[in-house]
Amino acid sequence: MINKIKSVLFFLSIILLTYSCGQGGQDGKRPEAIEVKEEIKPLKLIRFEAEFNYSIKTDTARIRELREKYGDFFELWCVQLAGIIPPGKQKPSDVEIASNLNQYLMDKYIHEIYDDCQKRFKDLTWLEEELSLVFERYKIGFPGKKVPALMSYFSPFSSNVMTMDSSLGVGLHFYLGRDYKYYPSLELPMYMMQKLEPEYIVNDMVKGWLDSEFLDDSAQKNLLSQMIYQGKMLYAMDVLSPETDDTIKTGYAPLQLQWAFEYEEQVWAFFIEQDLLYNINPKVYLKYIHDGNTTNGFPKESPARLGAFIGWQIVRSYMEAHPQMNLLELFEKKDAQSILSESGYKPKKSKKL
Repeated sequence: MINKIKSVLFFLSIILLTYSCGQGGQDGKRPEAIEVKEEIKPLKLIRFEAEFNYSIKTDTARIRELREKYGDFFELWCVQLAGIIPPGKQKPSDVEIASNLNQYLMDKYIHEIYDDCQKRFKDLTWLEEELSLVFERYKIGFPGKKVPALMSYFSPFSSNVMTMDSSLGVGLHFYLGRDYKYYPSLELPMYMMQKLEPEYIVNDMVKGWLDSEFLDDSAQKNLLSQMIYQGKMLYAMDVLSPETDDTIKTGYAPLQLQWAFEYEEQVWAFFIEQDLLYNINPKVYLKYIHDGNTTNGFPKESPARLGAFIGWQIVRSYMEAHPQMNLLELFEKKDAQSILSESGYKPKKSKKL
């Protein structure tokens, strides 16, 4: 039985960016990274996709070996990621998996994308080094929380991040570069296409892991709850991975990020004046949380997810007012109203819309 499996679908999981407009952030509130005082314990990325030889047929003995080695992840990959076994199929036999897997591996399209992934990501030492530092900070910020086993996999084009009880995986097929020849067939909007780059991998993986650990119904209560939860995620990336650009964290273009900071006060005033903070109707408030090209009701130059952006600034203010609080305590504090009230958040004077 697979416990607590969350396959983070690409179309829902990307909430990212970089900060080309200046590492300090326009508002000067950027927190300091979590300091790592001890020697960093290097993490090794398990290359699951390397287990397959696309020129040799897989037999039942090999399937038994993979099932024993990877356990629930192999079953998940067969059903949800590669889709070689129908959902709901109870414990398919080694023979059935081997037969379906061989058909999958013989597909010309699959084989070609696999080869492109192997060429682009032959060496992932850089990713191991970045994730080792991030999760060393994670152990400090989230004391007592487990560090997942890290994996890469290949399964066009089901998901970009996968989490299980103790594993965190990344689908390399979603990071071949925005101009990759097969991406146009996915018919993704431009704001998604720009994120199909390797520099988004760390942000996506960490966000996916935090979601699997902390996302619950309390984040769905109203707009303010959504704002604060998304703000926590962005703040976590501030201190876990300061090397990640704000544009990567937020998914904004540099000029969009600049717009958000310049009009922060006006955006906050809009939420107050329109009585949106405590709105419980998802049809009303999710447009301020969901990704897109812009935010409805604001100028076309505005970025999407302005609710998440404001939540980020509120959480920054809250943590500045509570310097002894660690990330675990922040994420376990579910009362969004309390966080707002205790944050002392007051955006600086900004331009008029």
